[in-house]
Amino acid sequence: MPFPARRHLDAAVAWIARAQDVSNTGGVAWGYRTRRPVRTTYPMGWIGPYPETTGYIIPTMLRYADVTGDKDALERARRMTEWEMSIQLADGGIQGGIYGSQPVASSTFVTGQVLFGFVSAFERFHDERIRTAAIRAGDWLLECLDETGRFVRGHSHFCEPGAKAYEARTGLALAELGDLVREQKYRDAASNTADYALSTQQPNGWFAENDLDFHDQPLTHTIGYVLEGLHGIGVRLGRQDCIDAVERTLRAILPLIQSNGYLSGRLRKDWTPAVDFVCLTGSSQIAGVFLRMYLQTGKREYFQAGRNLLGFVCFTQELTPNIPGVDGGIRGSYPFGGQYGQWCVLNWATKFFADSVADYLVAEDKAGRAGNVLSPQHE
Repeated sequence: MPFPARRHLDAAVAWIARAQDVSNTGGVAWGYRTRRPVRTTYPMGWIGPYPETTGYIIPTMLRYADVTGDKDALERARRMTEWEMSIQLADGGIQGGIYGSQPVASSTFVTGQVLFGFVSAFERFHDERIRTAAIRAGDWLLECLDETGRFVRGHSHFCEPGAKAYEARTGLALAELGDLVREQKYRDAASNTADYALSTQQPNGWFAENDLDFHDQPLTHTIGYVLEGLHGIGVRLGRQDCIDAVERTLRAILPLIQSNGYLSGRLRKDWTPAVDFVCLTGSSQIAGVFLRMYLQTGKREYFQAGRNLLGFVCFTQELTPNIPGVDGGIRGSYPFGGQYGQWCVLNWATKFFADSVADYLVAEDKAGRAGNVLSPQHE
């Protein structure tokens, strides 16, 4: 099993750059489909730009620019931001689905993910138009949120309606906005979304109401979302109960990770595997949470779990130049025919992988200095 290394990060960002170029908009293509399921008319090849994930790819590109000095990544983040502002709807929200999908309607989760991009882009470029777009998005989110922390309207048309625990990640975006503009109302709203997510956590660490469609066996992708949201809110708002909840879930996941990094892509409420494929997006996200918790706590088992999960995803990444839509990107599932993102390379899988490899390189340096592991050479 390969160790995550700089070459994996570089290849992932190069794939994202190609996905942006083919869209001809500034947005990032949803992904690349290599094969369509039988008796479907799904398009093949590159798919159109995706507002939700383009939004949260912006901070990924800005971080990469910081780490590497890559000015192209910086310019790409600017173009993504311009595109997101150009498609912002009159109510302040951002549409769900691939750009051009019907109906065109604002989605709370999508808007929250784009808000991450607006906040990070304003911090970098200091363009008042971006700040205005961020506030418009934040204000619309507040209109959709009730006092219990549930989003009661603005549900996406592209999954089952209703409140979702993973909207804690939307809450984290609101917390970032609150810090940016020094408005407590956004921080309070973020805290409320955390309260709702915590109310769905079971004593064994599993979250109910936490999938796009099947709450009895959530994807590791949406488990990753709720963990990212709660961890970020815990750190940003000083809420130890959120950090404790994240640790409760991570401790339950630890024994589920096989020695080669395999983790089932859907998990039942007793933590038994529900499917025989890996959701590579979820493995990348959960790896990142393990690594950030390692940096926070110094617990060696968190570093090892993050490394194993990411190592498995590295194994699936094609690094030999051959097919521009595949090389460097991350597939939806392993095996490739698994039910999540079947036969597709996905921009959000690639984004979260890039984020977590960057986290790994930081954590590896700490682990090596602490003498916890033998640190392989970066390639």
